[in-house]
Amino acid sequence: MFYAQNNFLEFARTLASGAGELIRERLYAHKDLKIKTKSSPTDLVTEIDREVEEWIAERIKETYPEHGMLGEEGTEREGSSAGGSIYRWIVDPIDGTTNFIHQRINFCISIALYHGDEGVVGVVYDPIRNEMFWASRGEGAFLNGEKLDIREKKELMESLVGTNLIWLRRTRKLGLLDHVYTIARRSRGIRALGAAALEMAYVAAGRIDAFLSLKLSPWDFAAAKLLVEEAGGVVRSFTGDAVPIAPPEHGLIAARTSLLPELMDILNEERTSDVAANDKETH
Repeated sequence: MFYAQNNFLEFARTLASGAGELIRERLYAHKDLKIKTKSSPTDLVTEIDREVEEWIAERIKETYPEHGMLGEEGTEREGSSAGGSIYRWIVDPIDGTTNFIHQRINFCISIALYHGDEGVVGVVYDPIRNEMFWASRGEGAFLNGEKLDIREKKELMESLVGTNLIWLRRTRKLGLLDHVYTIARRSRGIRALGAAALEMAYVAAGRIDAFLSLKLSPWDFAAAKLLVEEAGGVVRSFTGDAVPIAPPEHGLIAARTSLLPELMDILNEERTSDVAANDKETH
C-alpha cells in the first residue's frame, strides 16, 4: 500500500503542476475570460475551469481507469471496487473562481484521492505563487518540500481566523452572526480570502490558525482536510463530529487542535444580545 500511496502522491503532484501550467498559459493568453453563472450570480465558472477539469479527468482515466472521479464542473465517474471500497479522485480545477476572474491571484487547484471515506493523498496548488501543499496519509503534510507542523498550542487571543461566515445569509438565519463577532473580538482578527481549499492549506501551514465555513462541497475541502490533519490539526463540524466526504451539515472547522474547544463553545453557546456594536475593529 505504501508503494502505491507514493505513486498516487507523485501522480497527484504531477497533475496539479500540469494543470497549473495550463491555467497560466490560458490566463496570460486571454485578457477577457468567458464567464458564466451556475447556481447564482456569484457562483461563477469560466471556460478555463472546464478545460482544466477535462484535462485532469483524461489523465486520471488513462493512468487509473479503475478509479472514480468527482469534479466540481460536472465530471462524475464510478470506479470499480478495490478492497471493498472505491478509489475516487475529488477535484476542483480552480477553487476561488471569483478571485481568479477579478484578481488573477488567490485561487488554487485542489486534487485528492480517497479510498471510501479515508483520504489517501491530497494536493493544493497555488499556480501563481508556485506553492504546492501536499499530504499523504500517515506521512505528514508539506509545502514545497518543507514539513508542516501545527501541533504547537495557541490561544484564540493570539490567533488569526479565516471565515466566509460574515457574508452568508444562512449565518444570520442560523443565529450565528453574533458568534462570529465574538470570535473576532476574542482573536487577533478575521480574514476572508475567498478560496476554501487555499484557506485550509493556510491553516496547515500556520498562516492562519483556524478556518470556519458553513457551505462547502467535497471538492472544496477533500485535499485540504488531509493537509490539516497530517500537519497535526483537526477538522470537525460545528457540533464536534467528524467530517466525512460529503457537504458538512453543521458547518466545518479546520483548526489547530488547541483552538477547537473554545471555537466550539462560542459557536454553540446561546446568544441573543447584539454584540455587533461592541465588536472590535479588525485590521
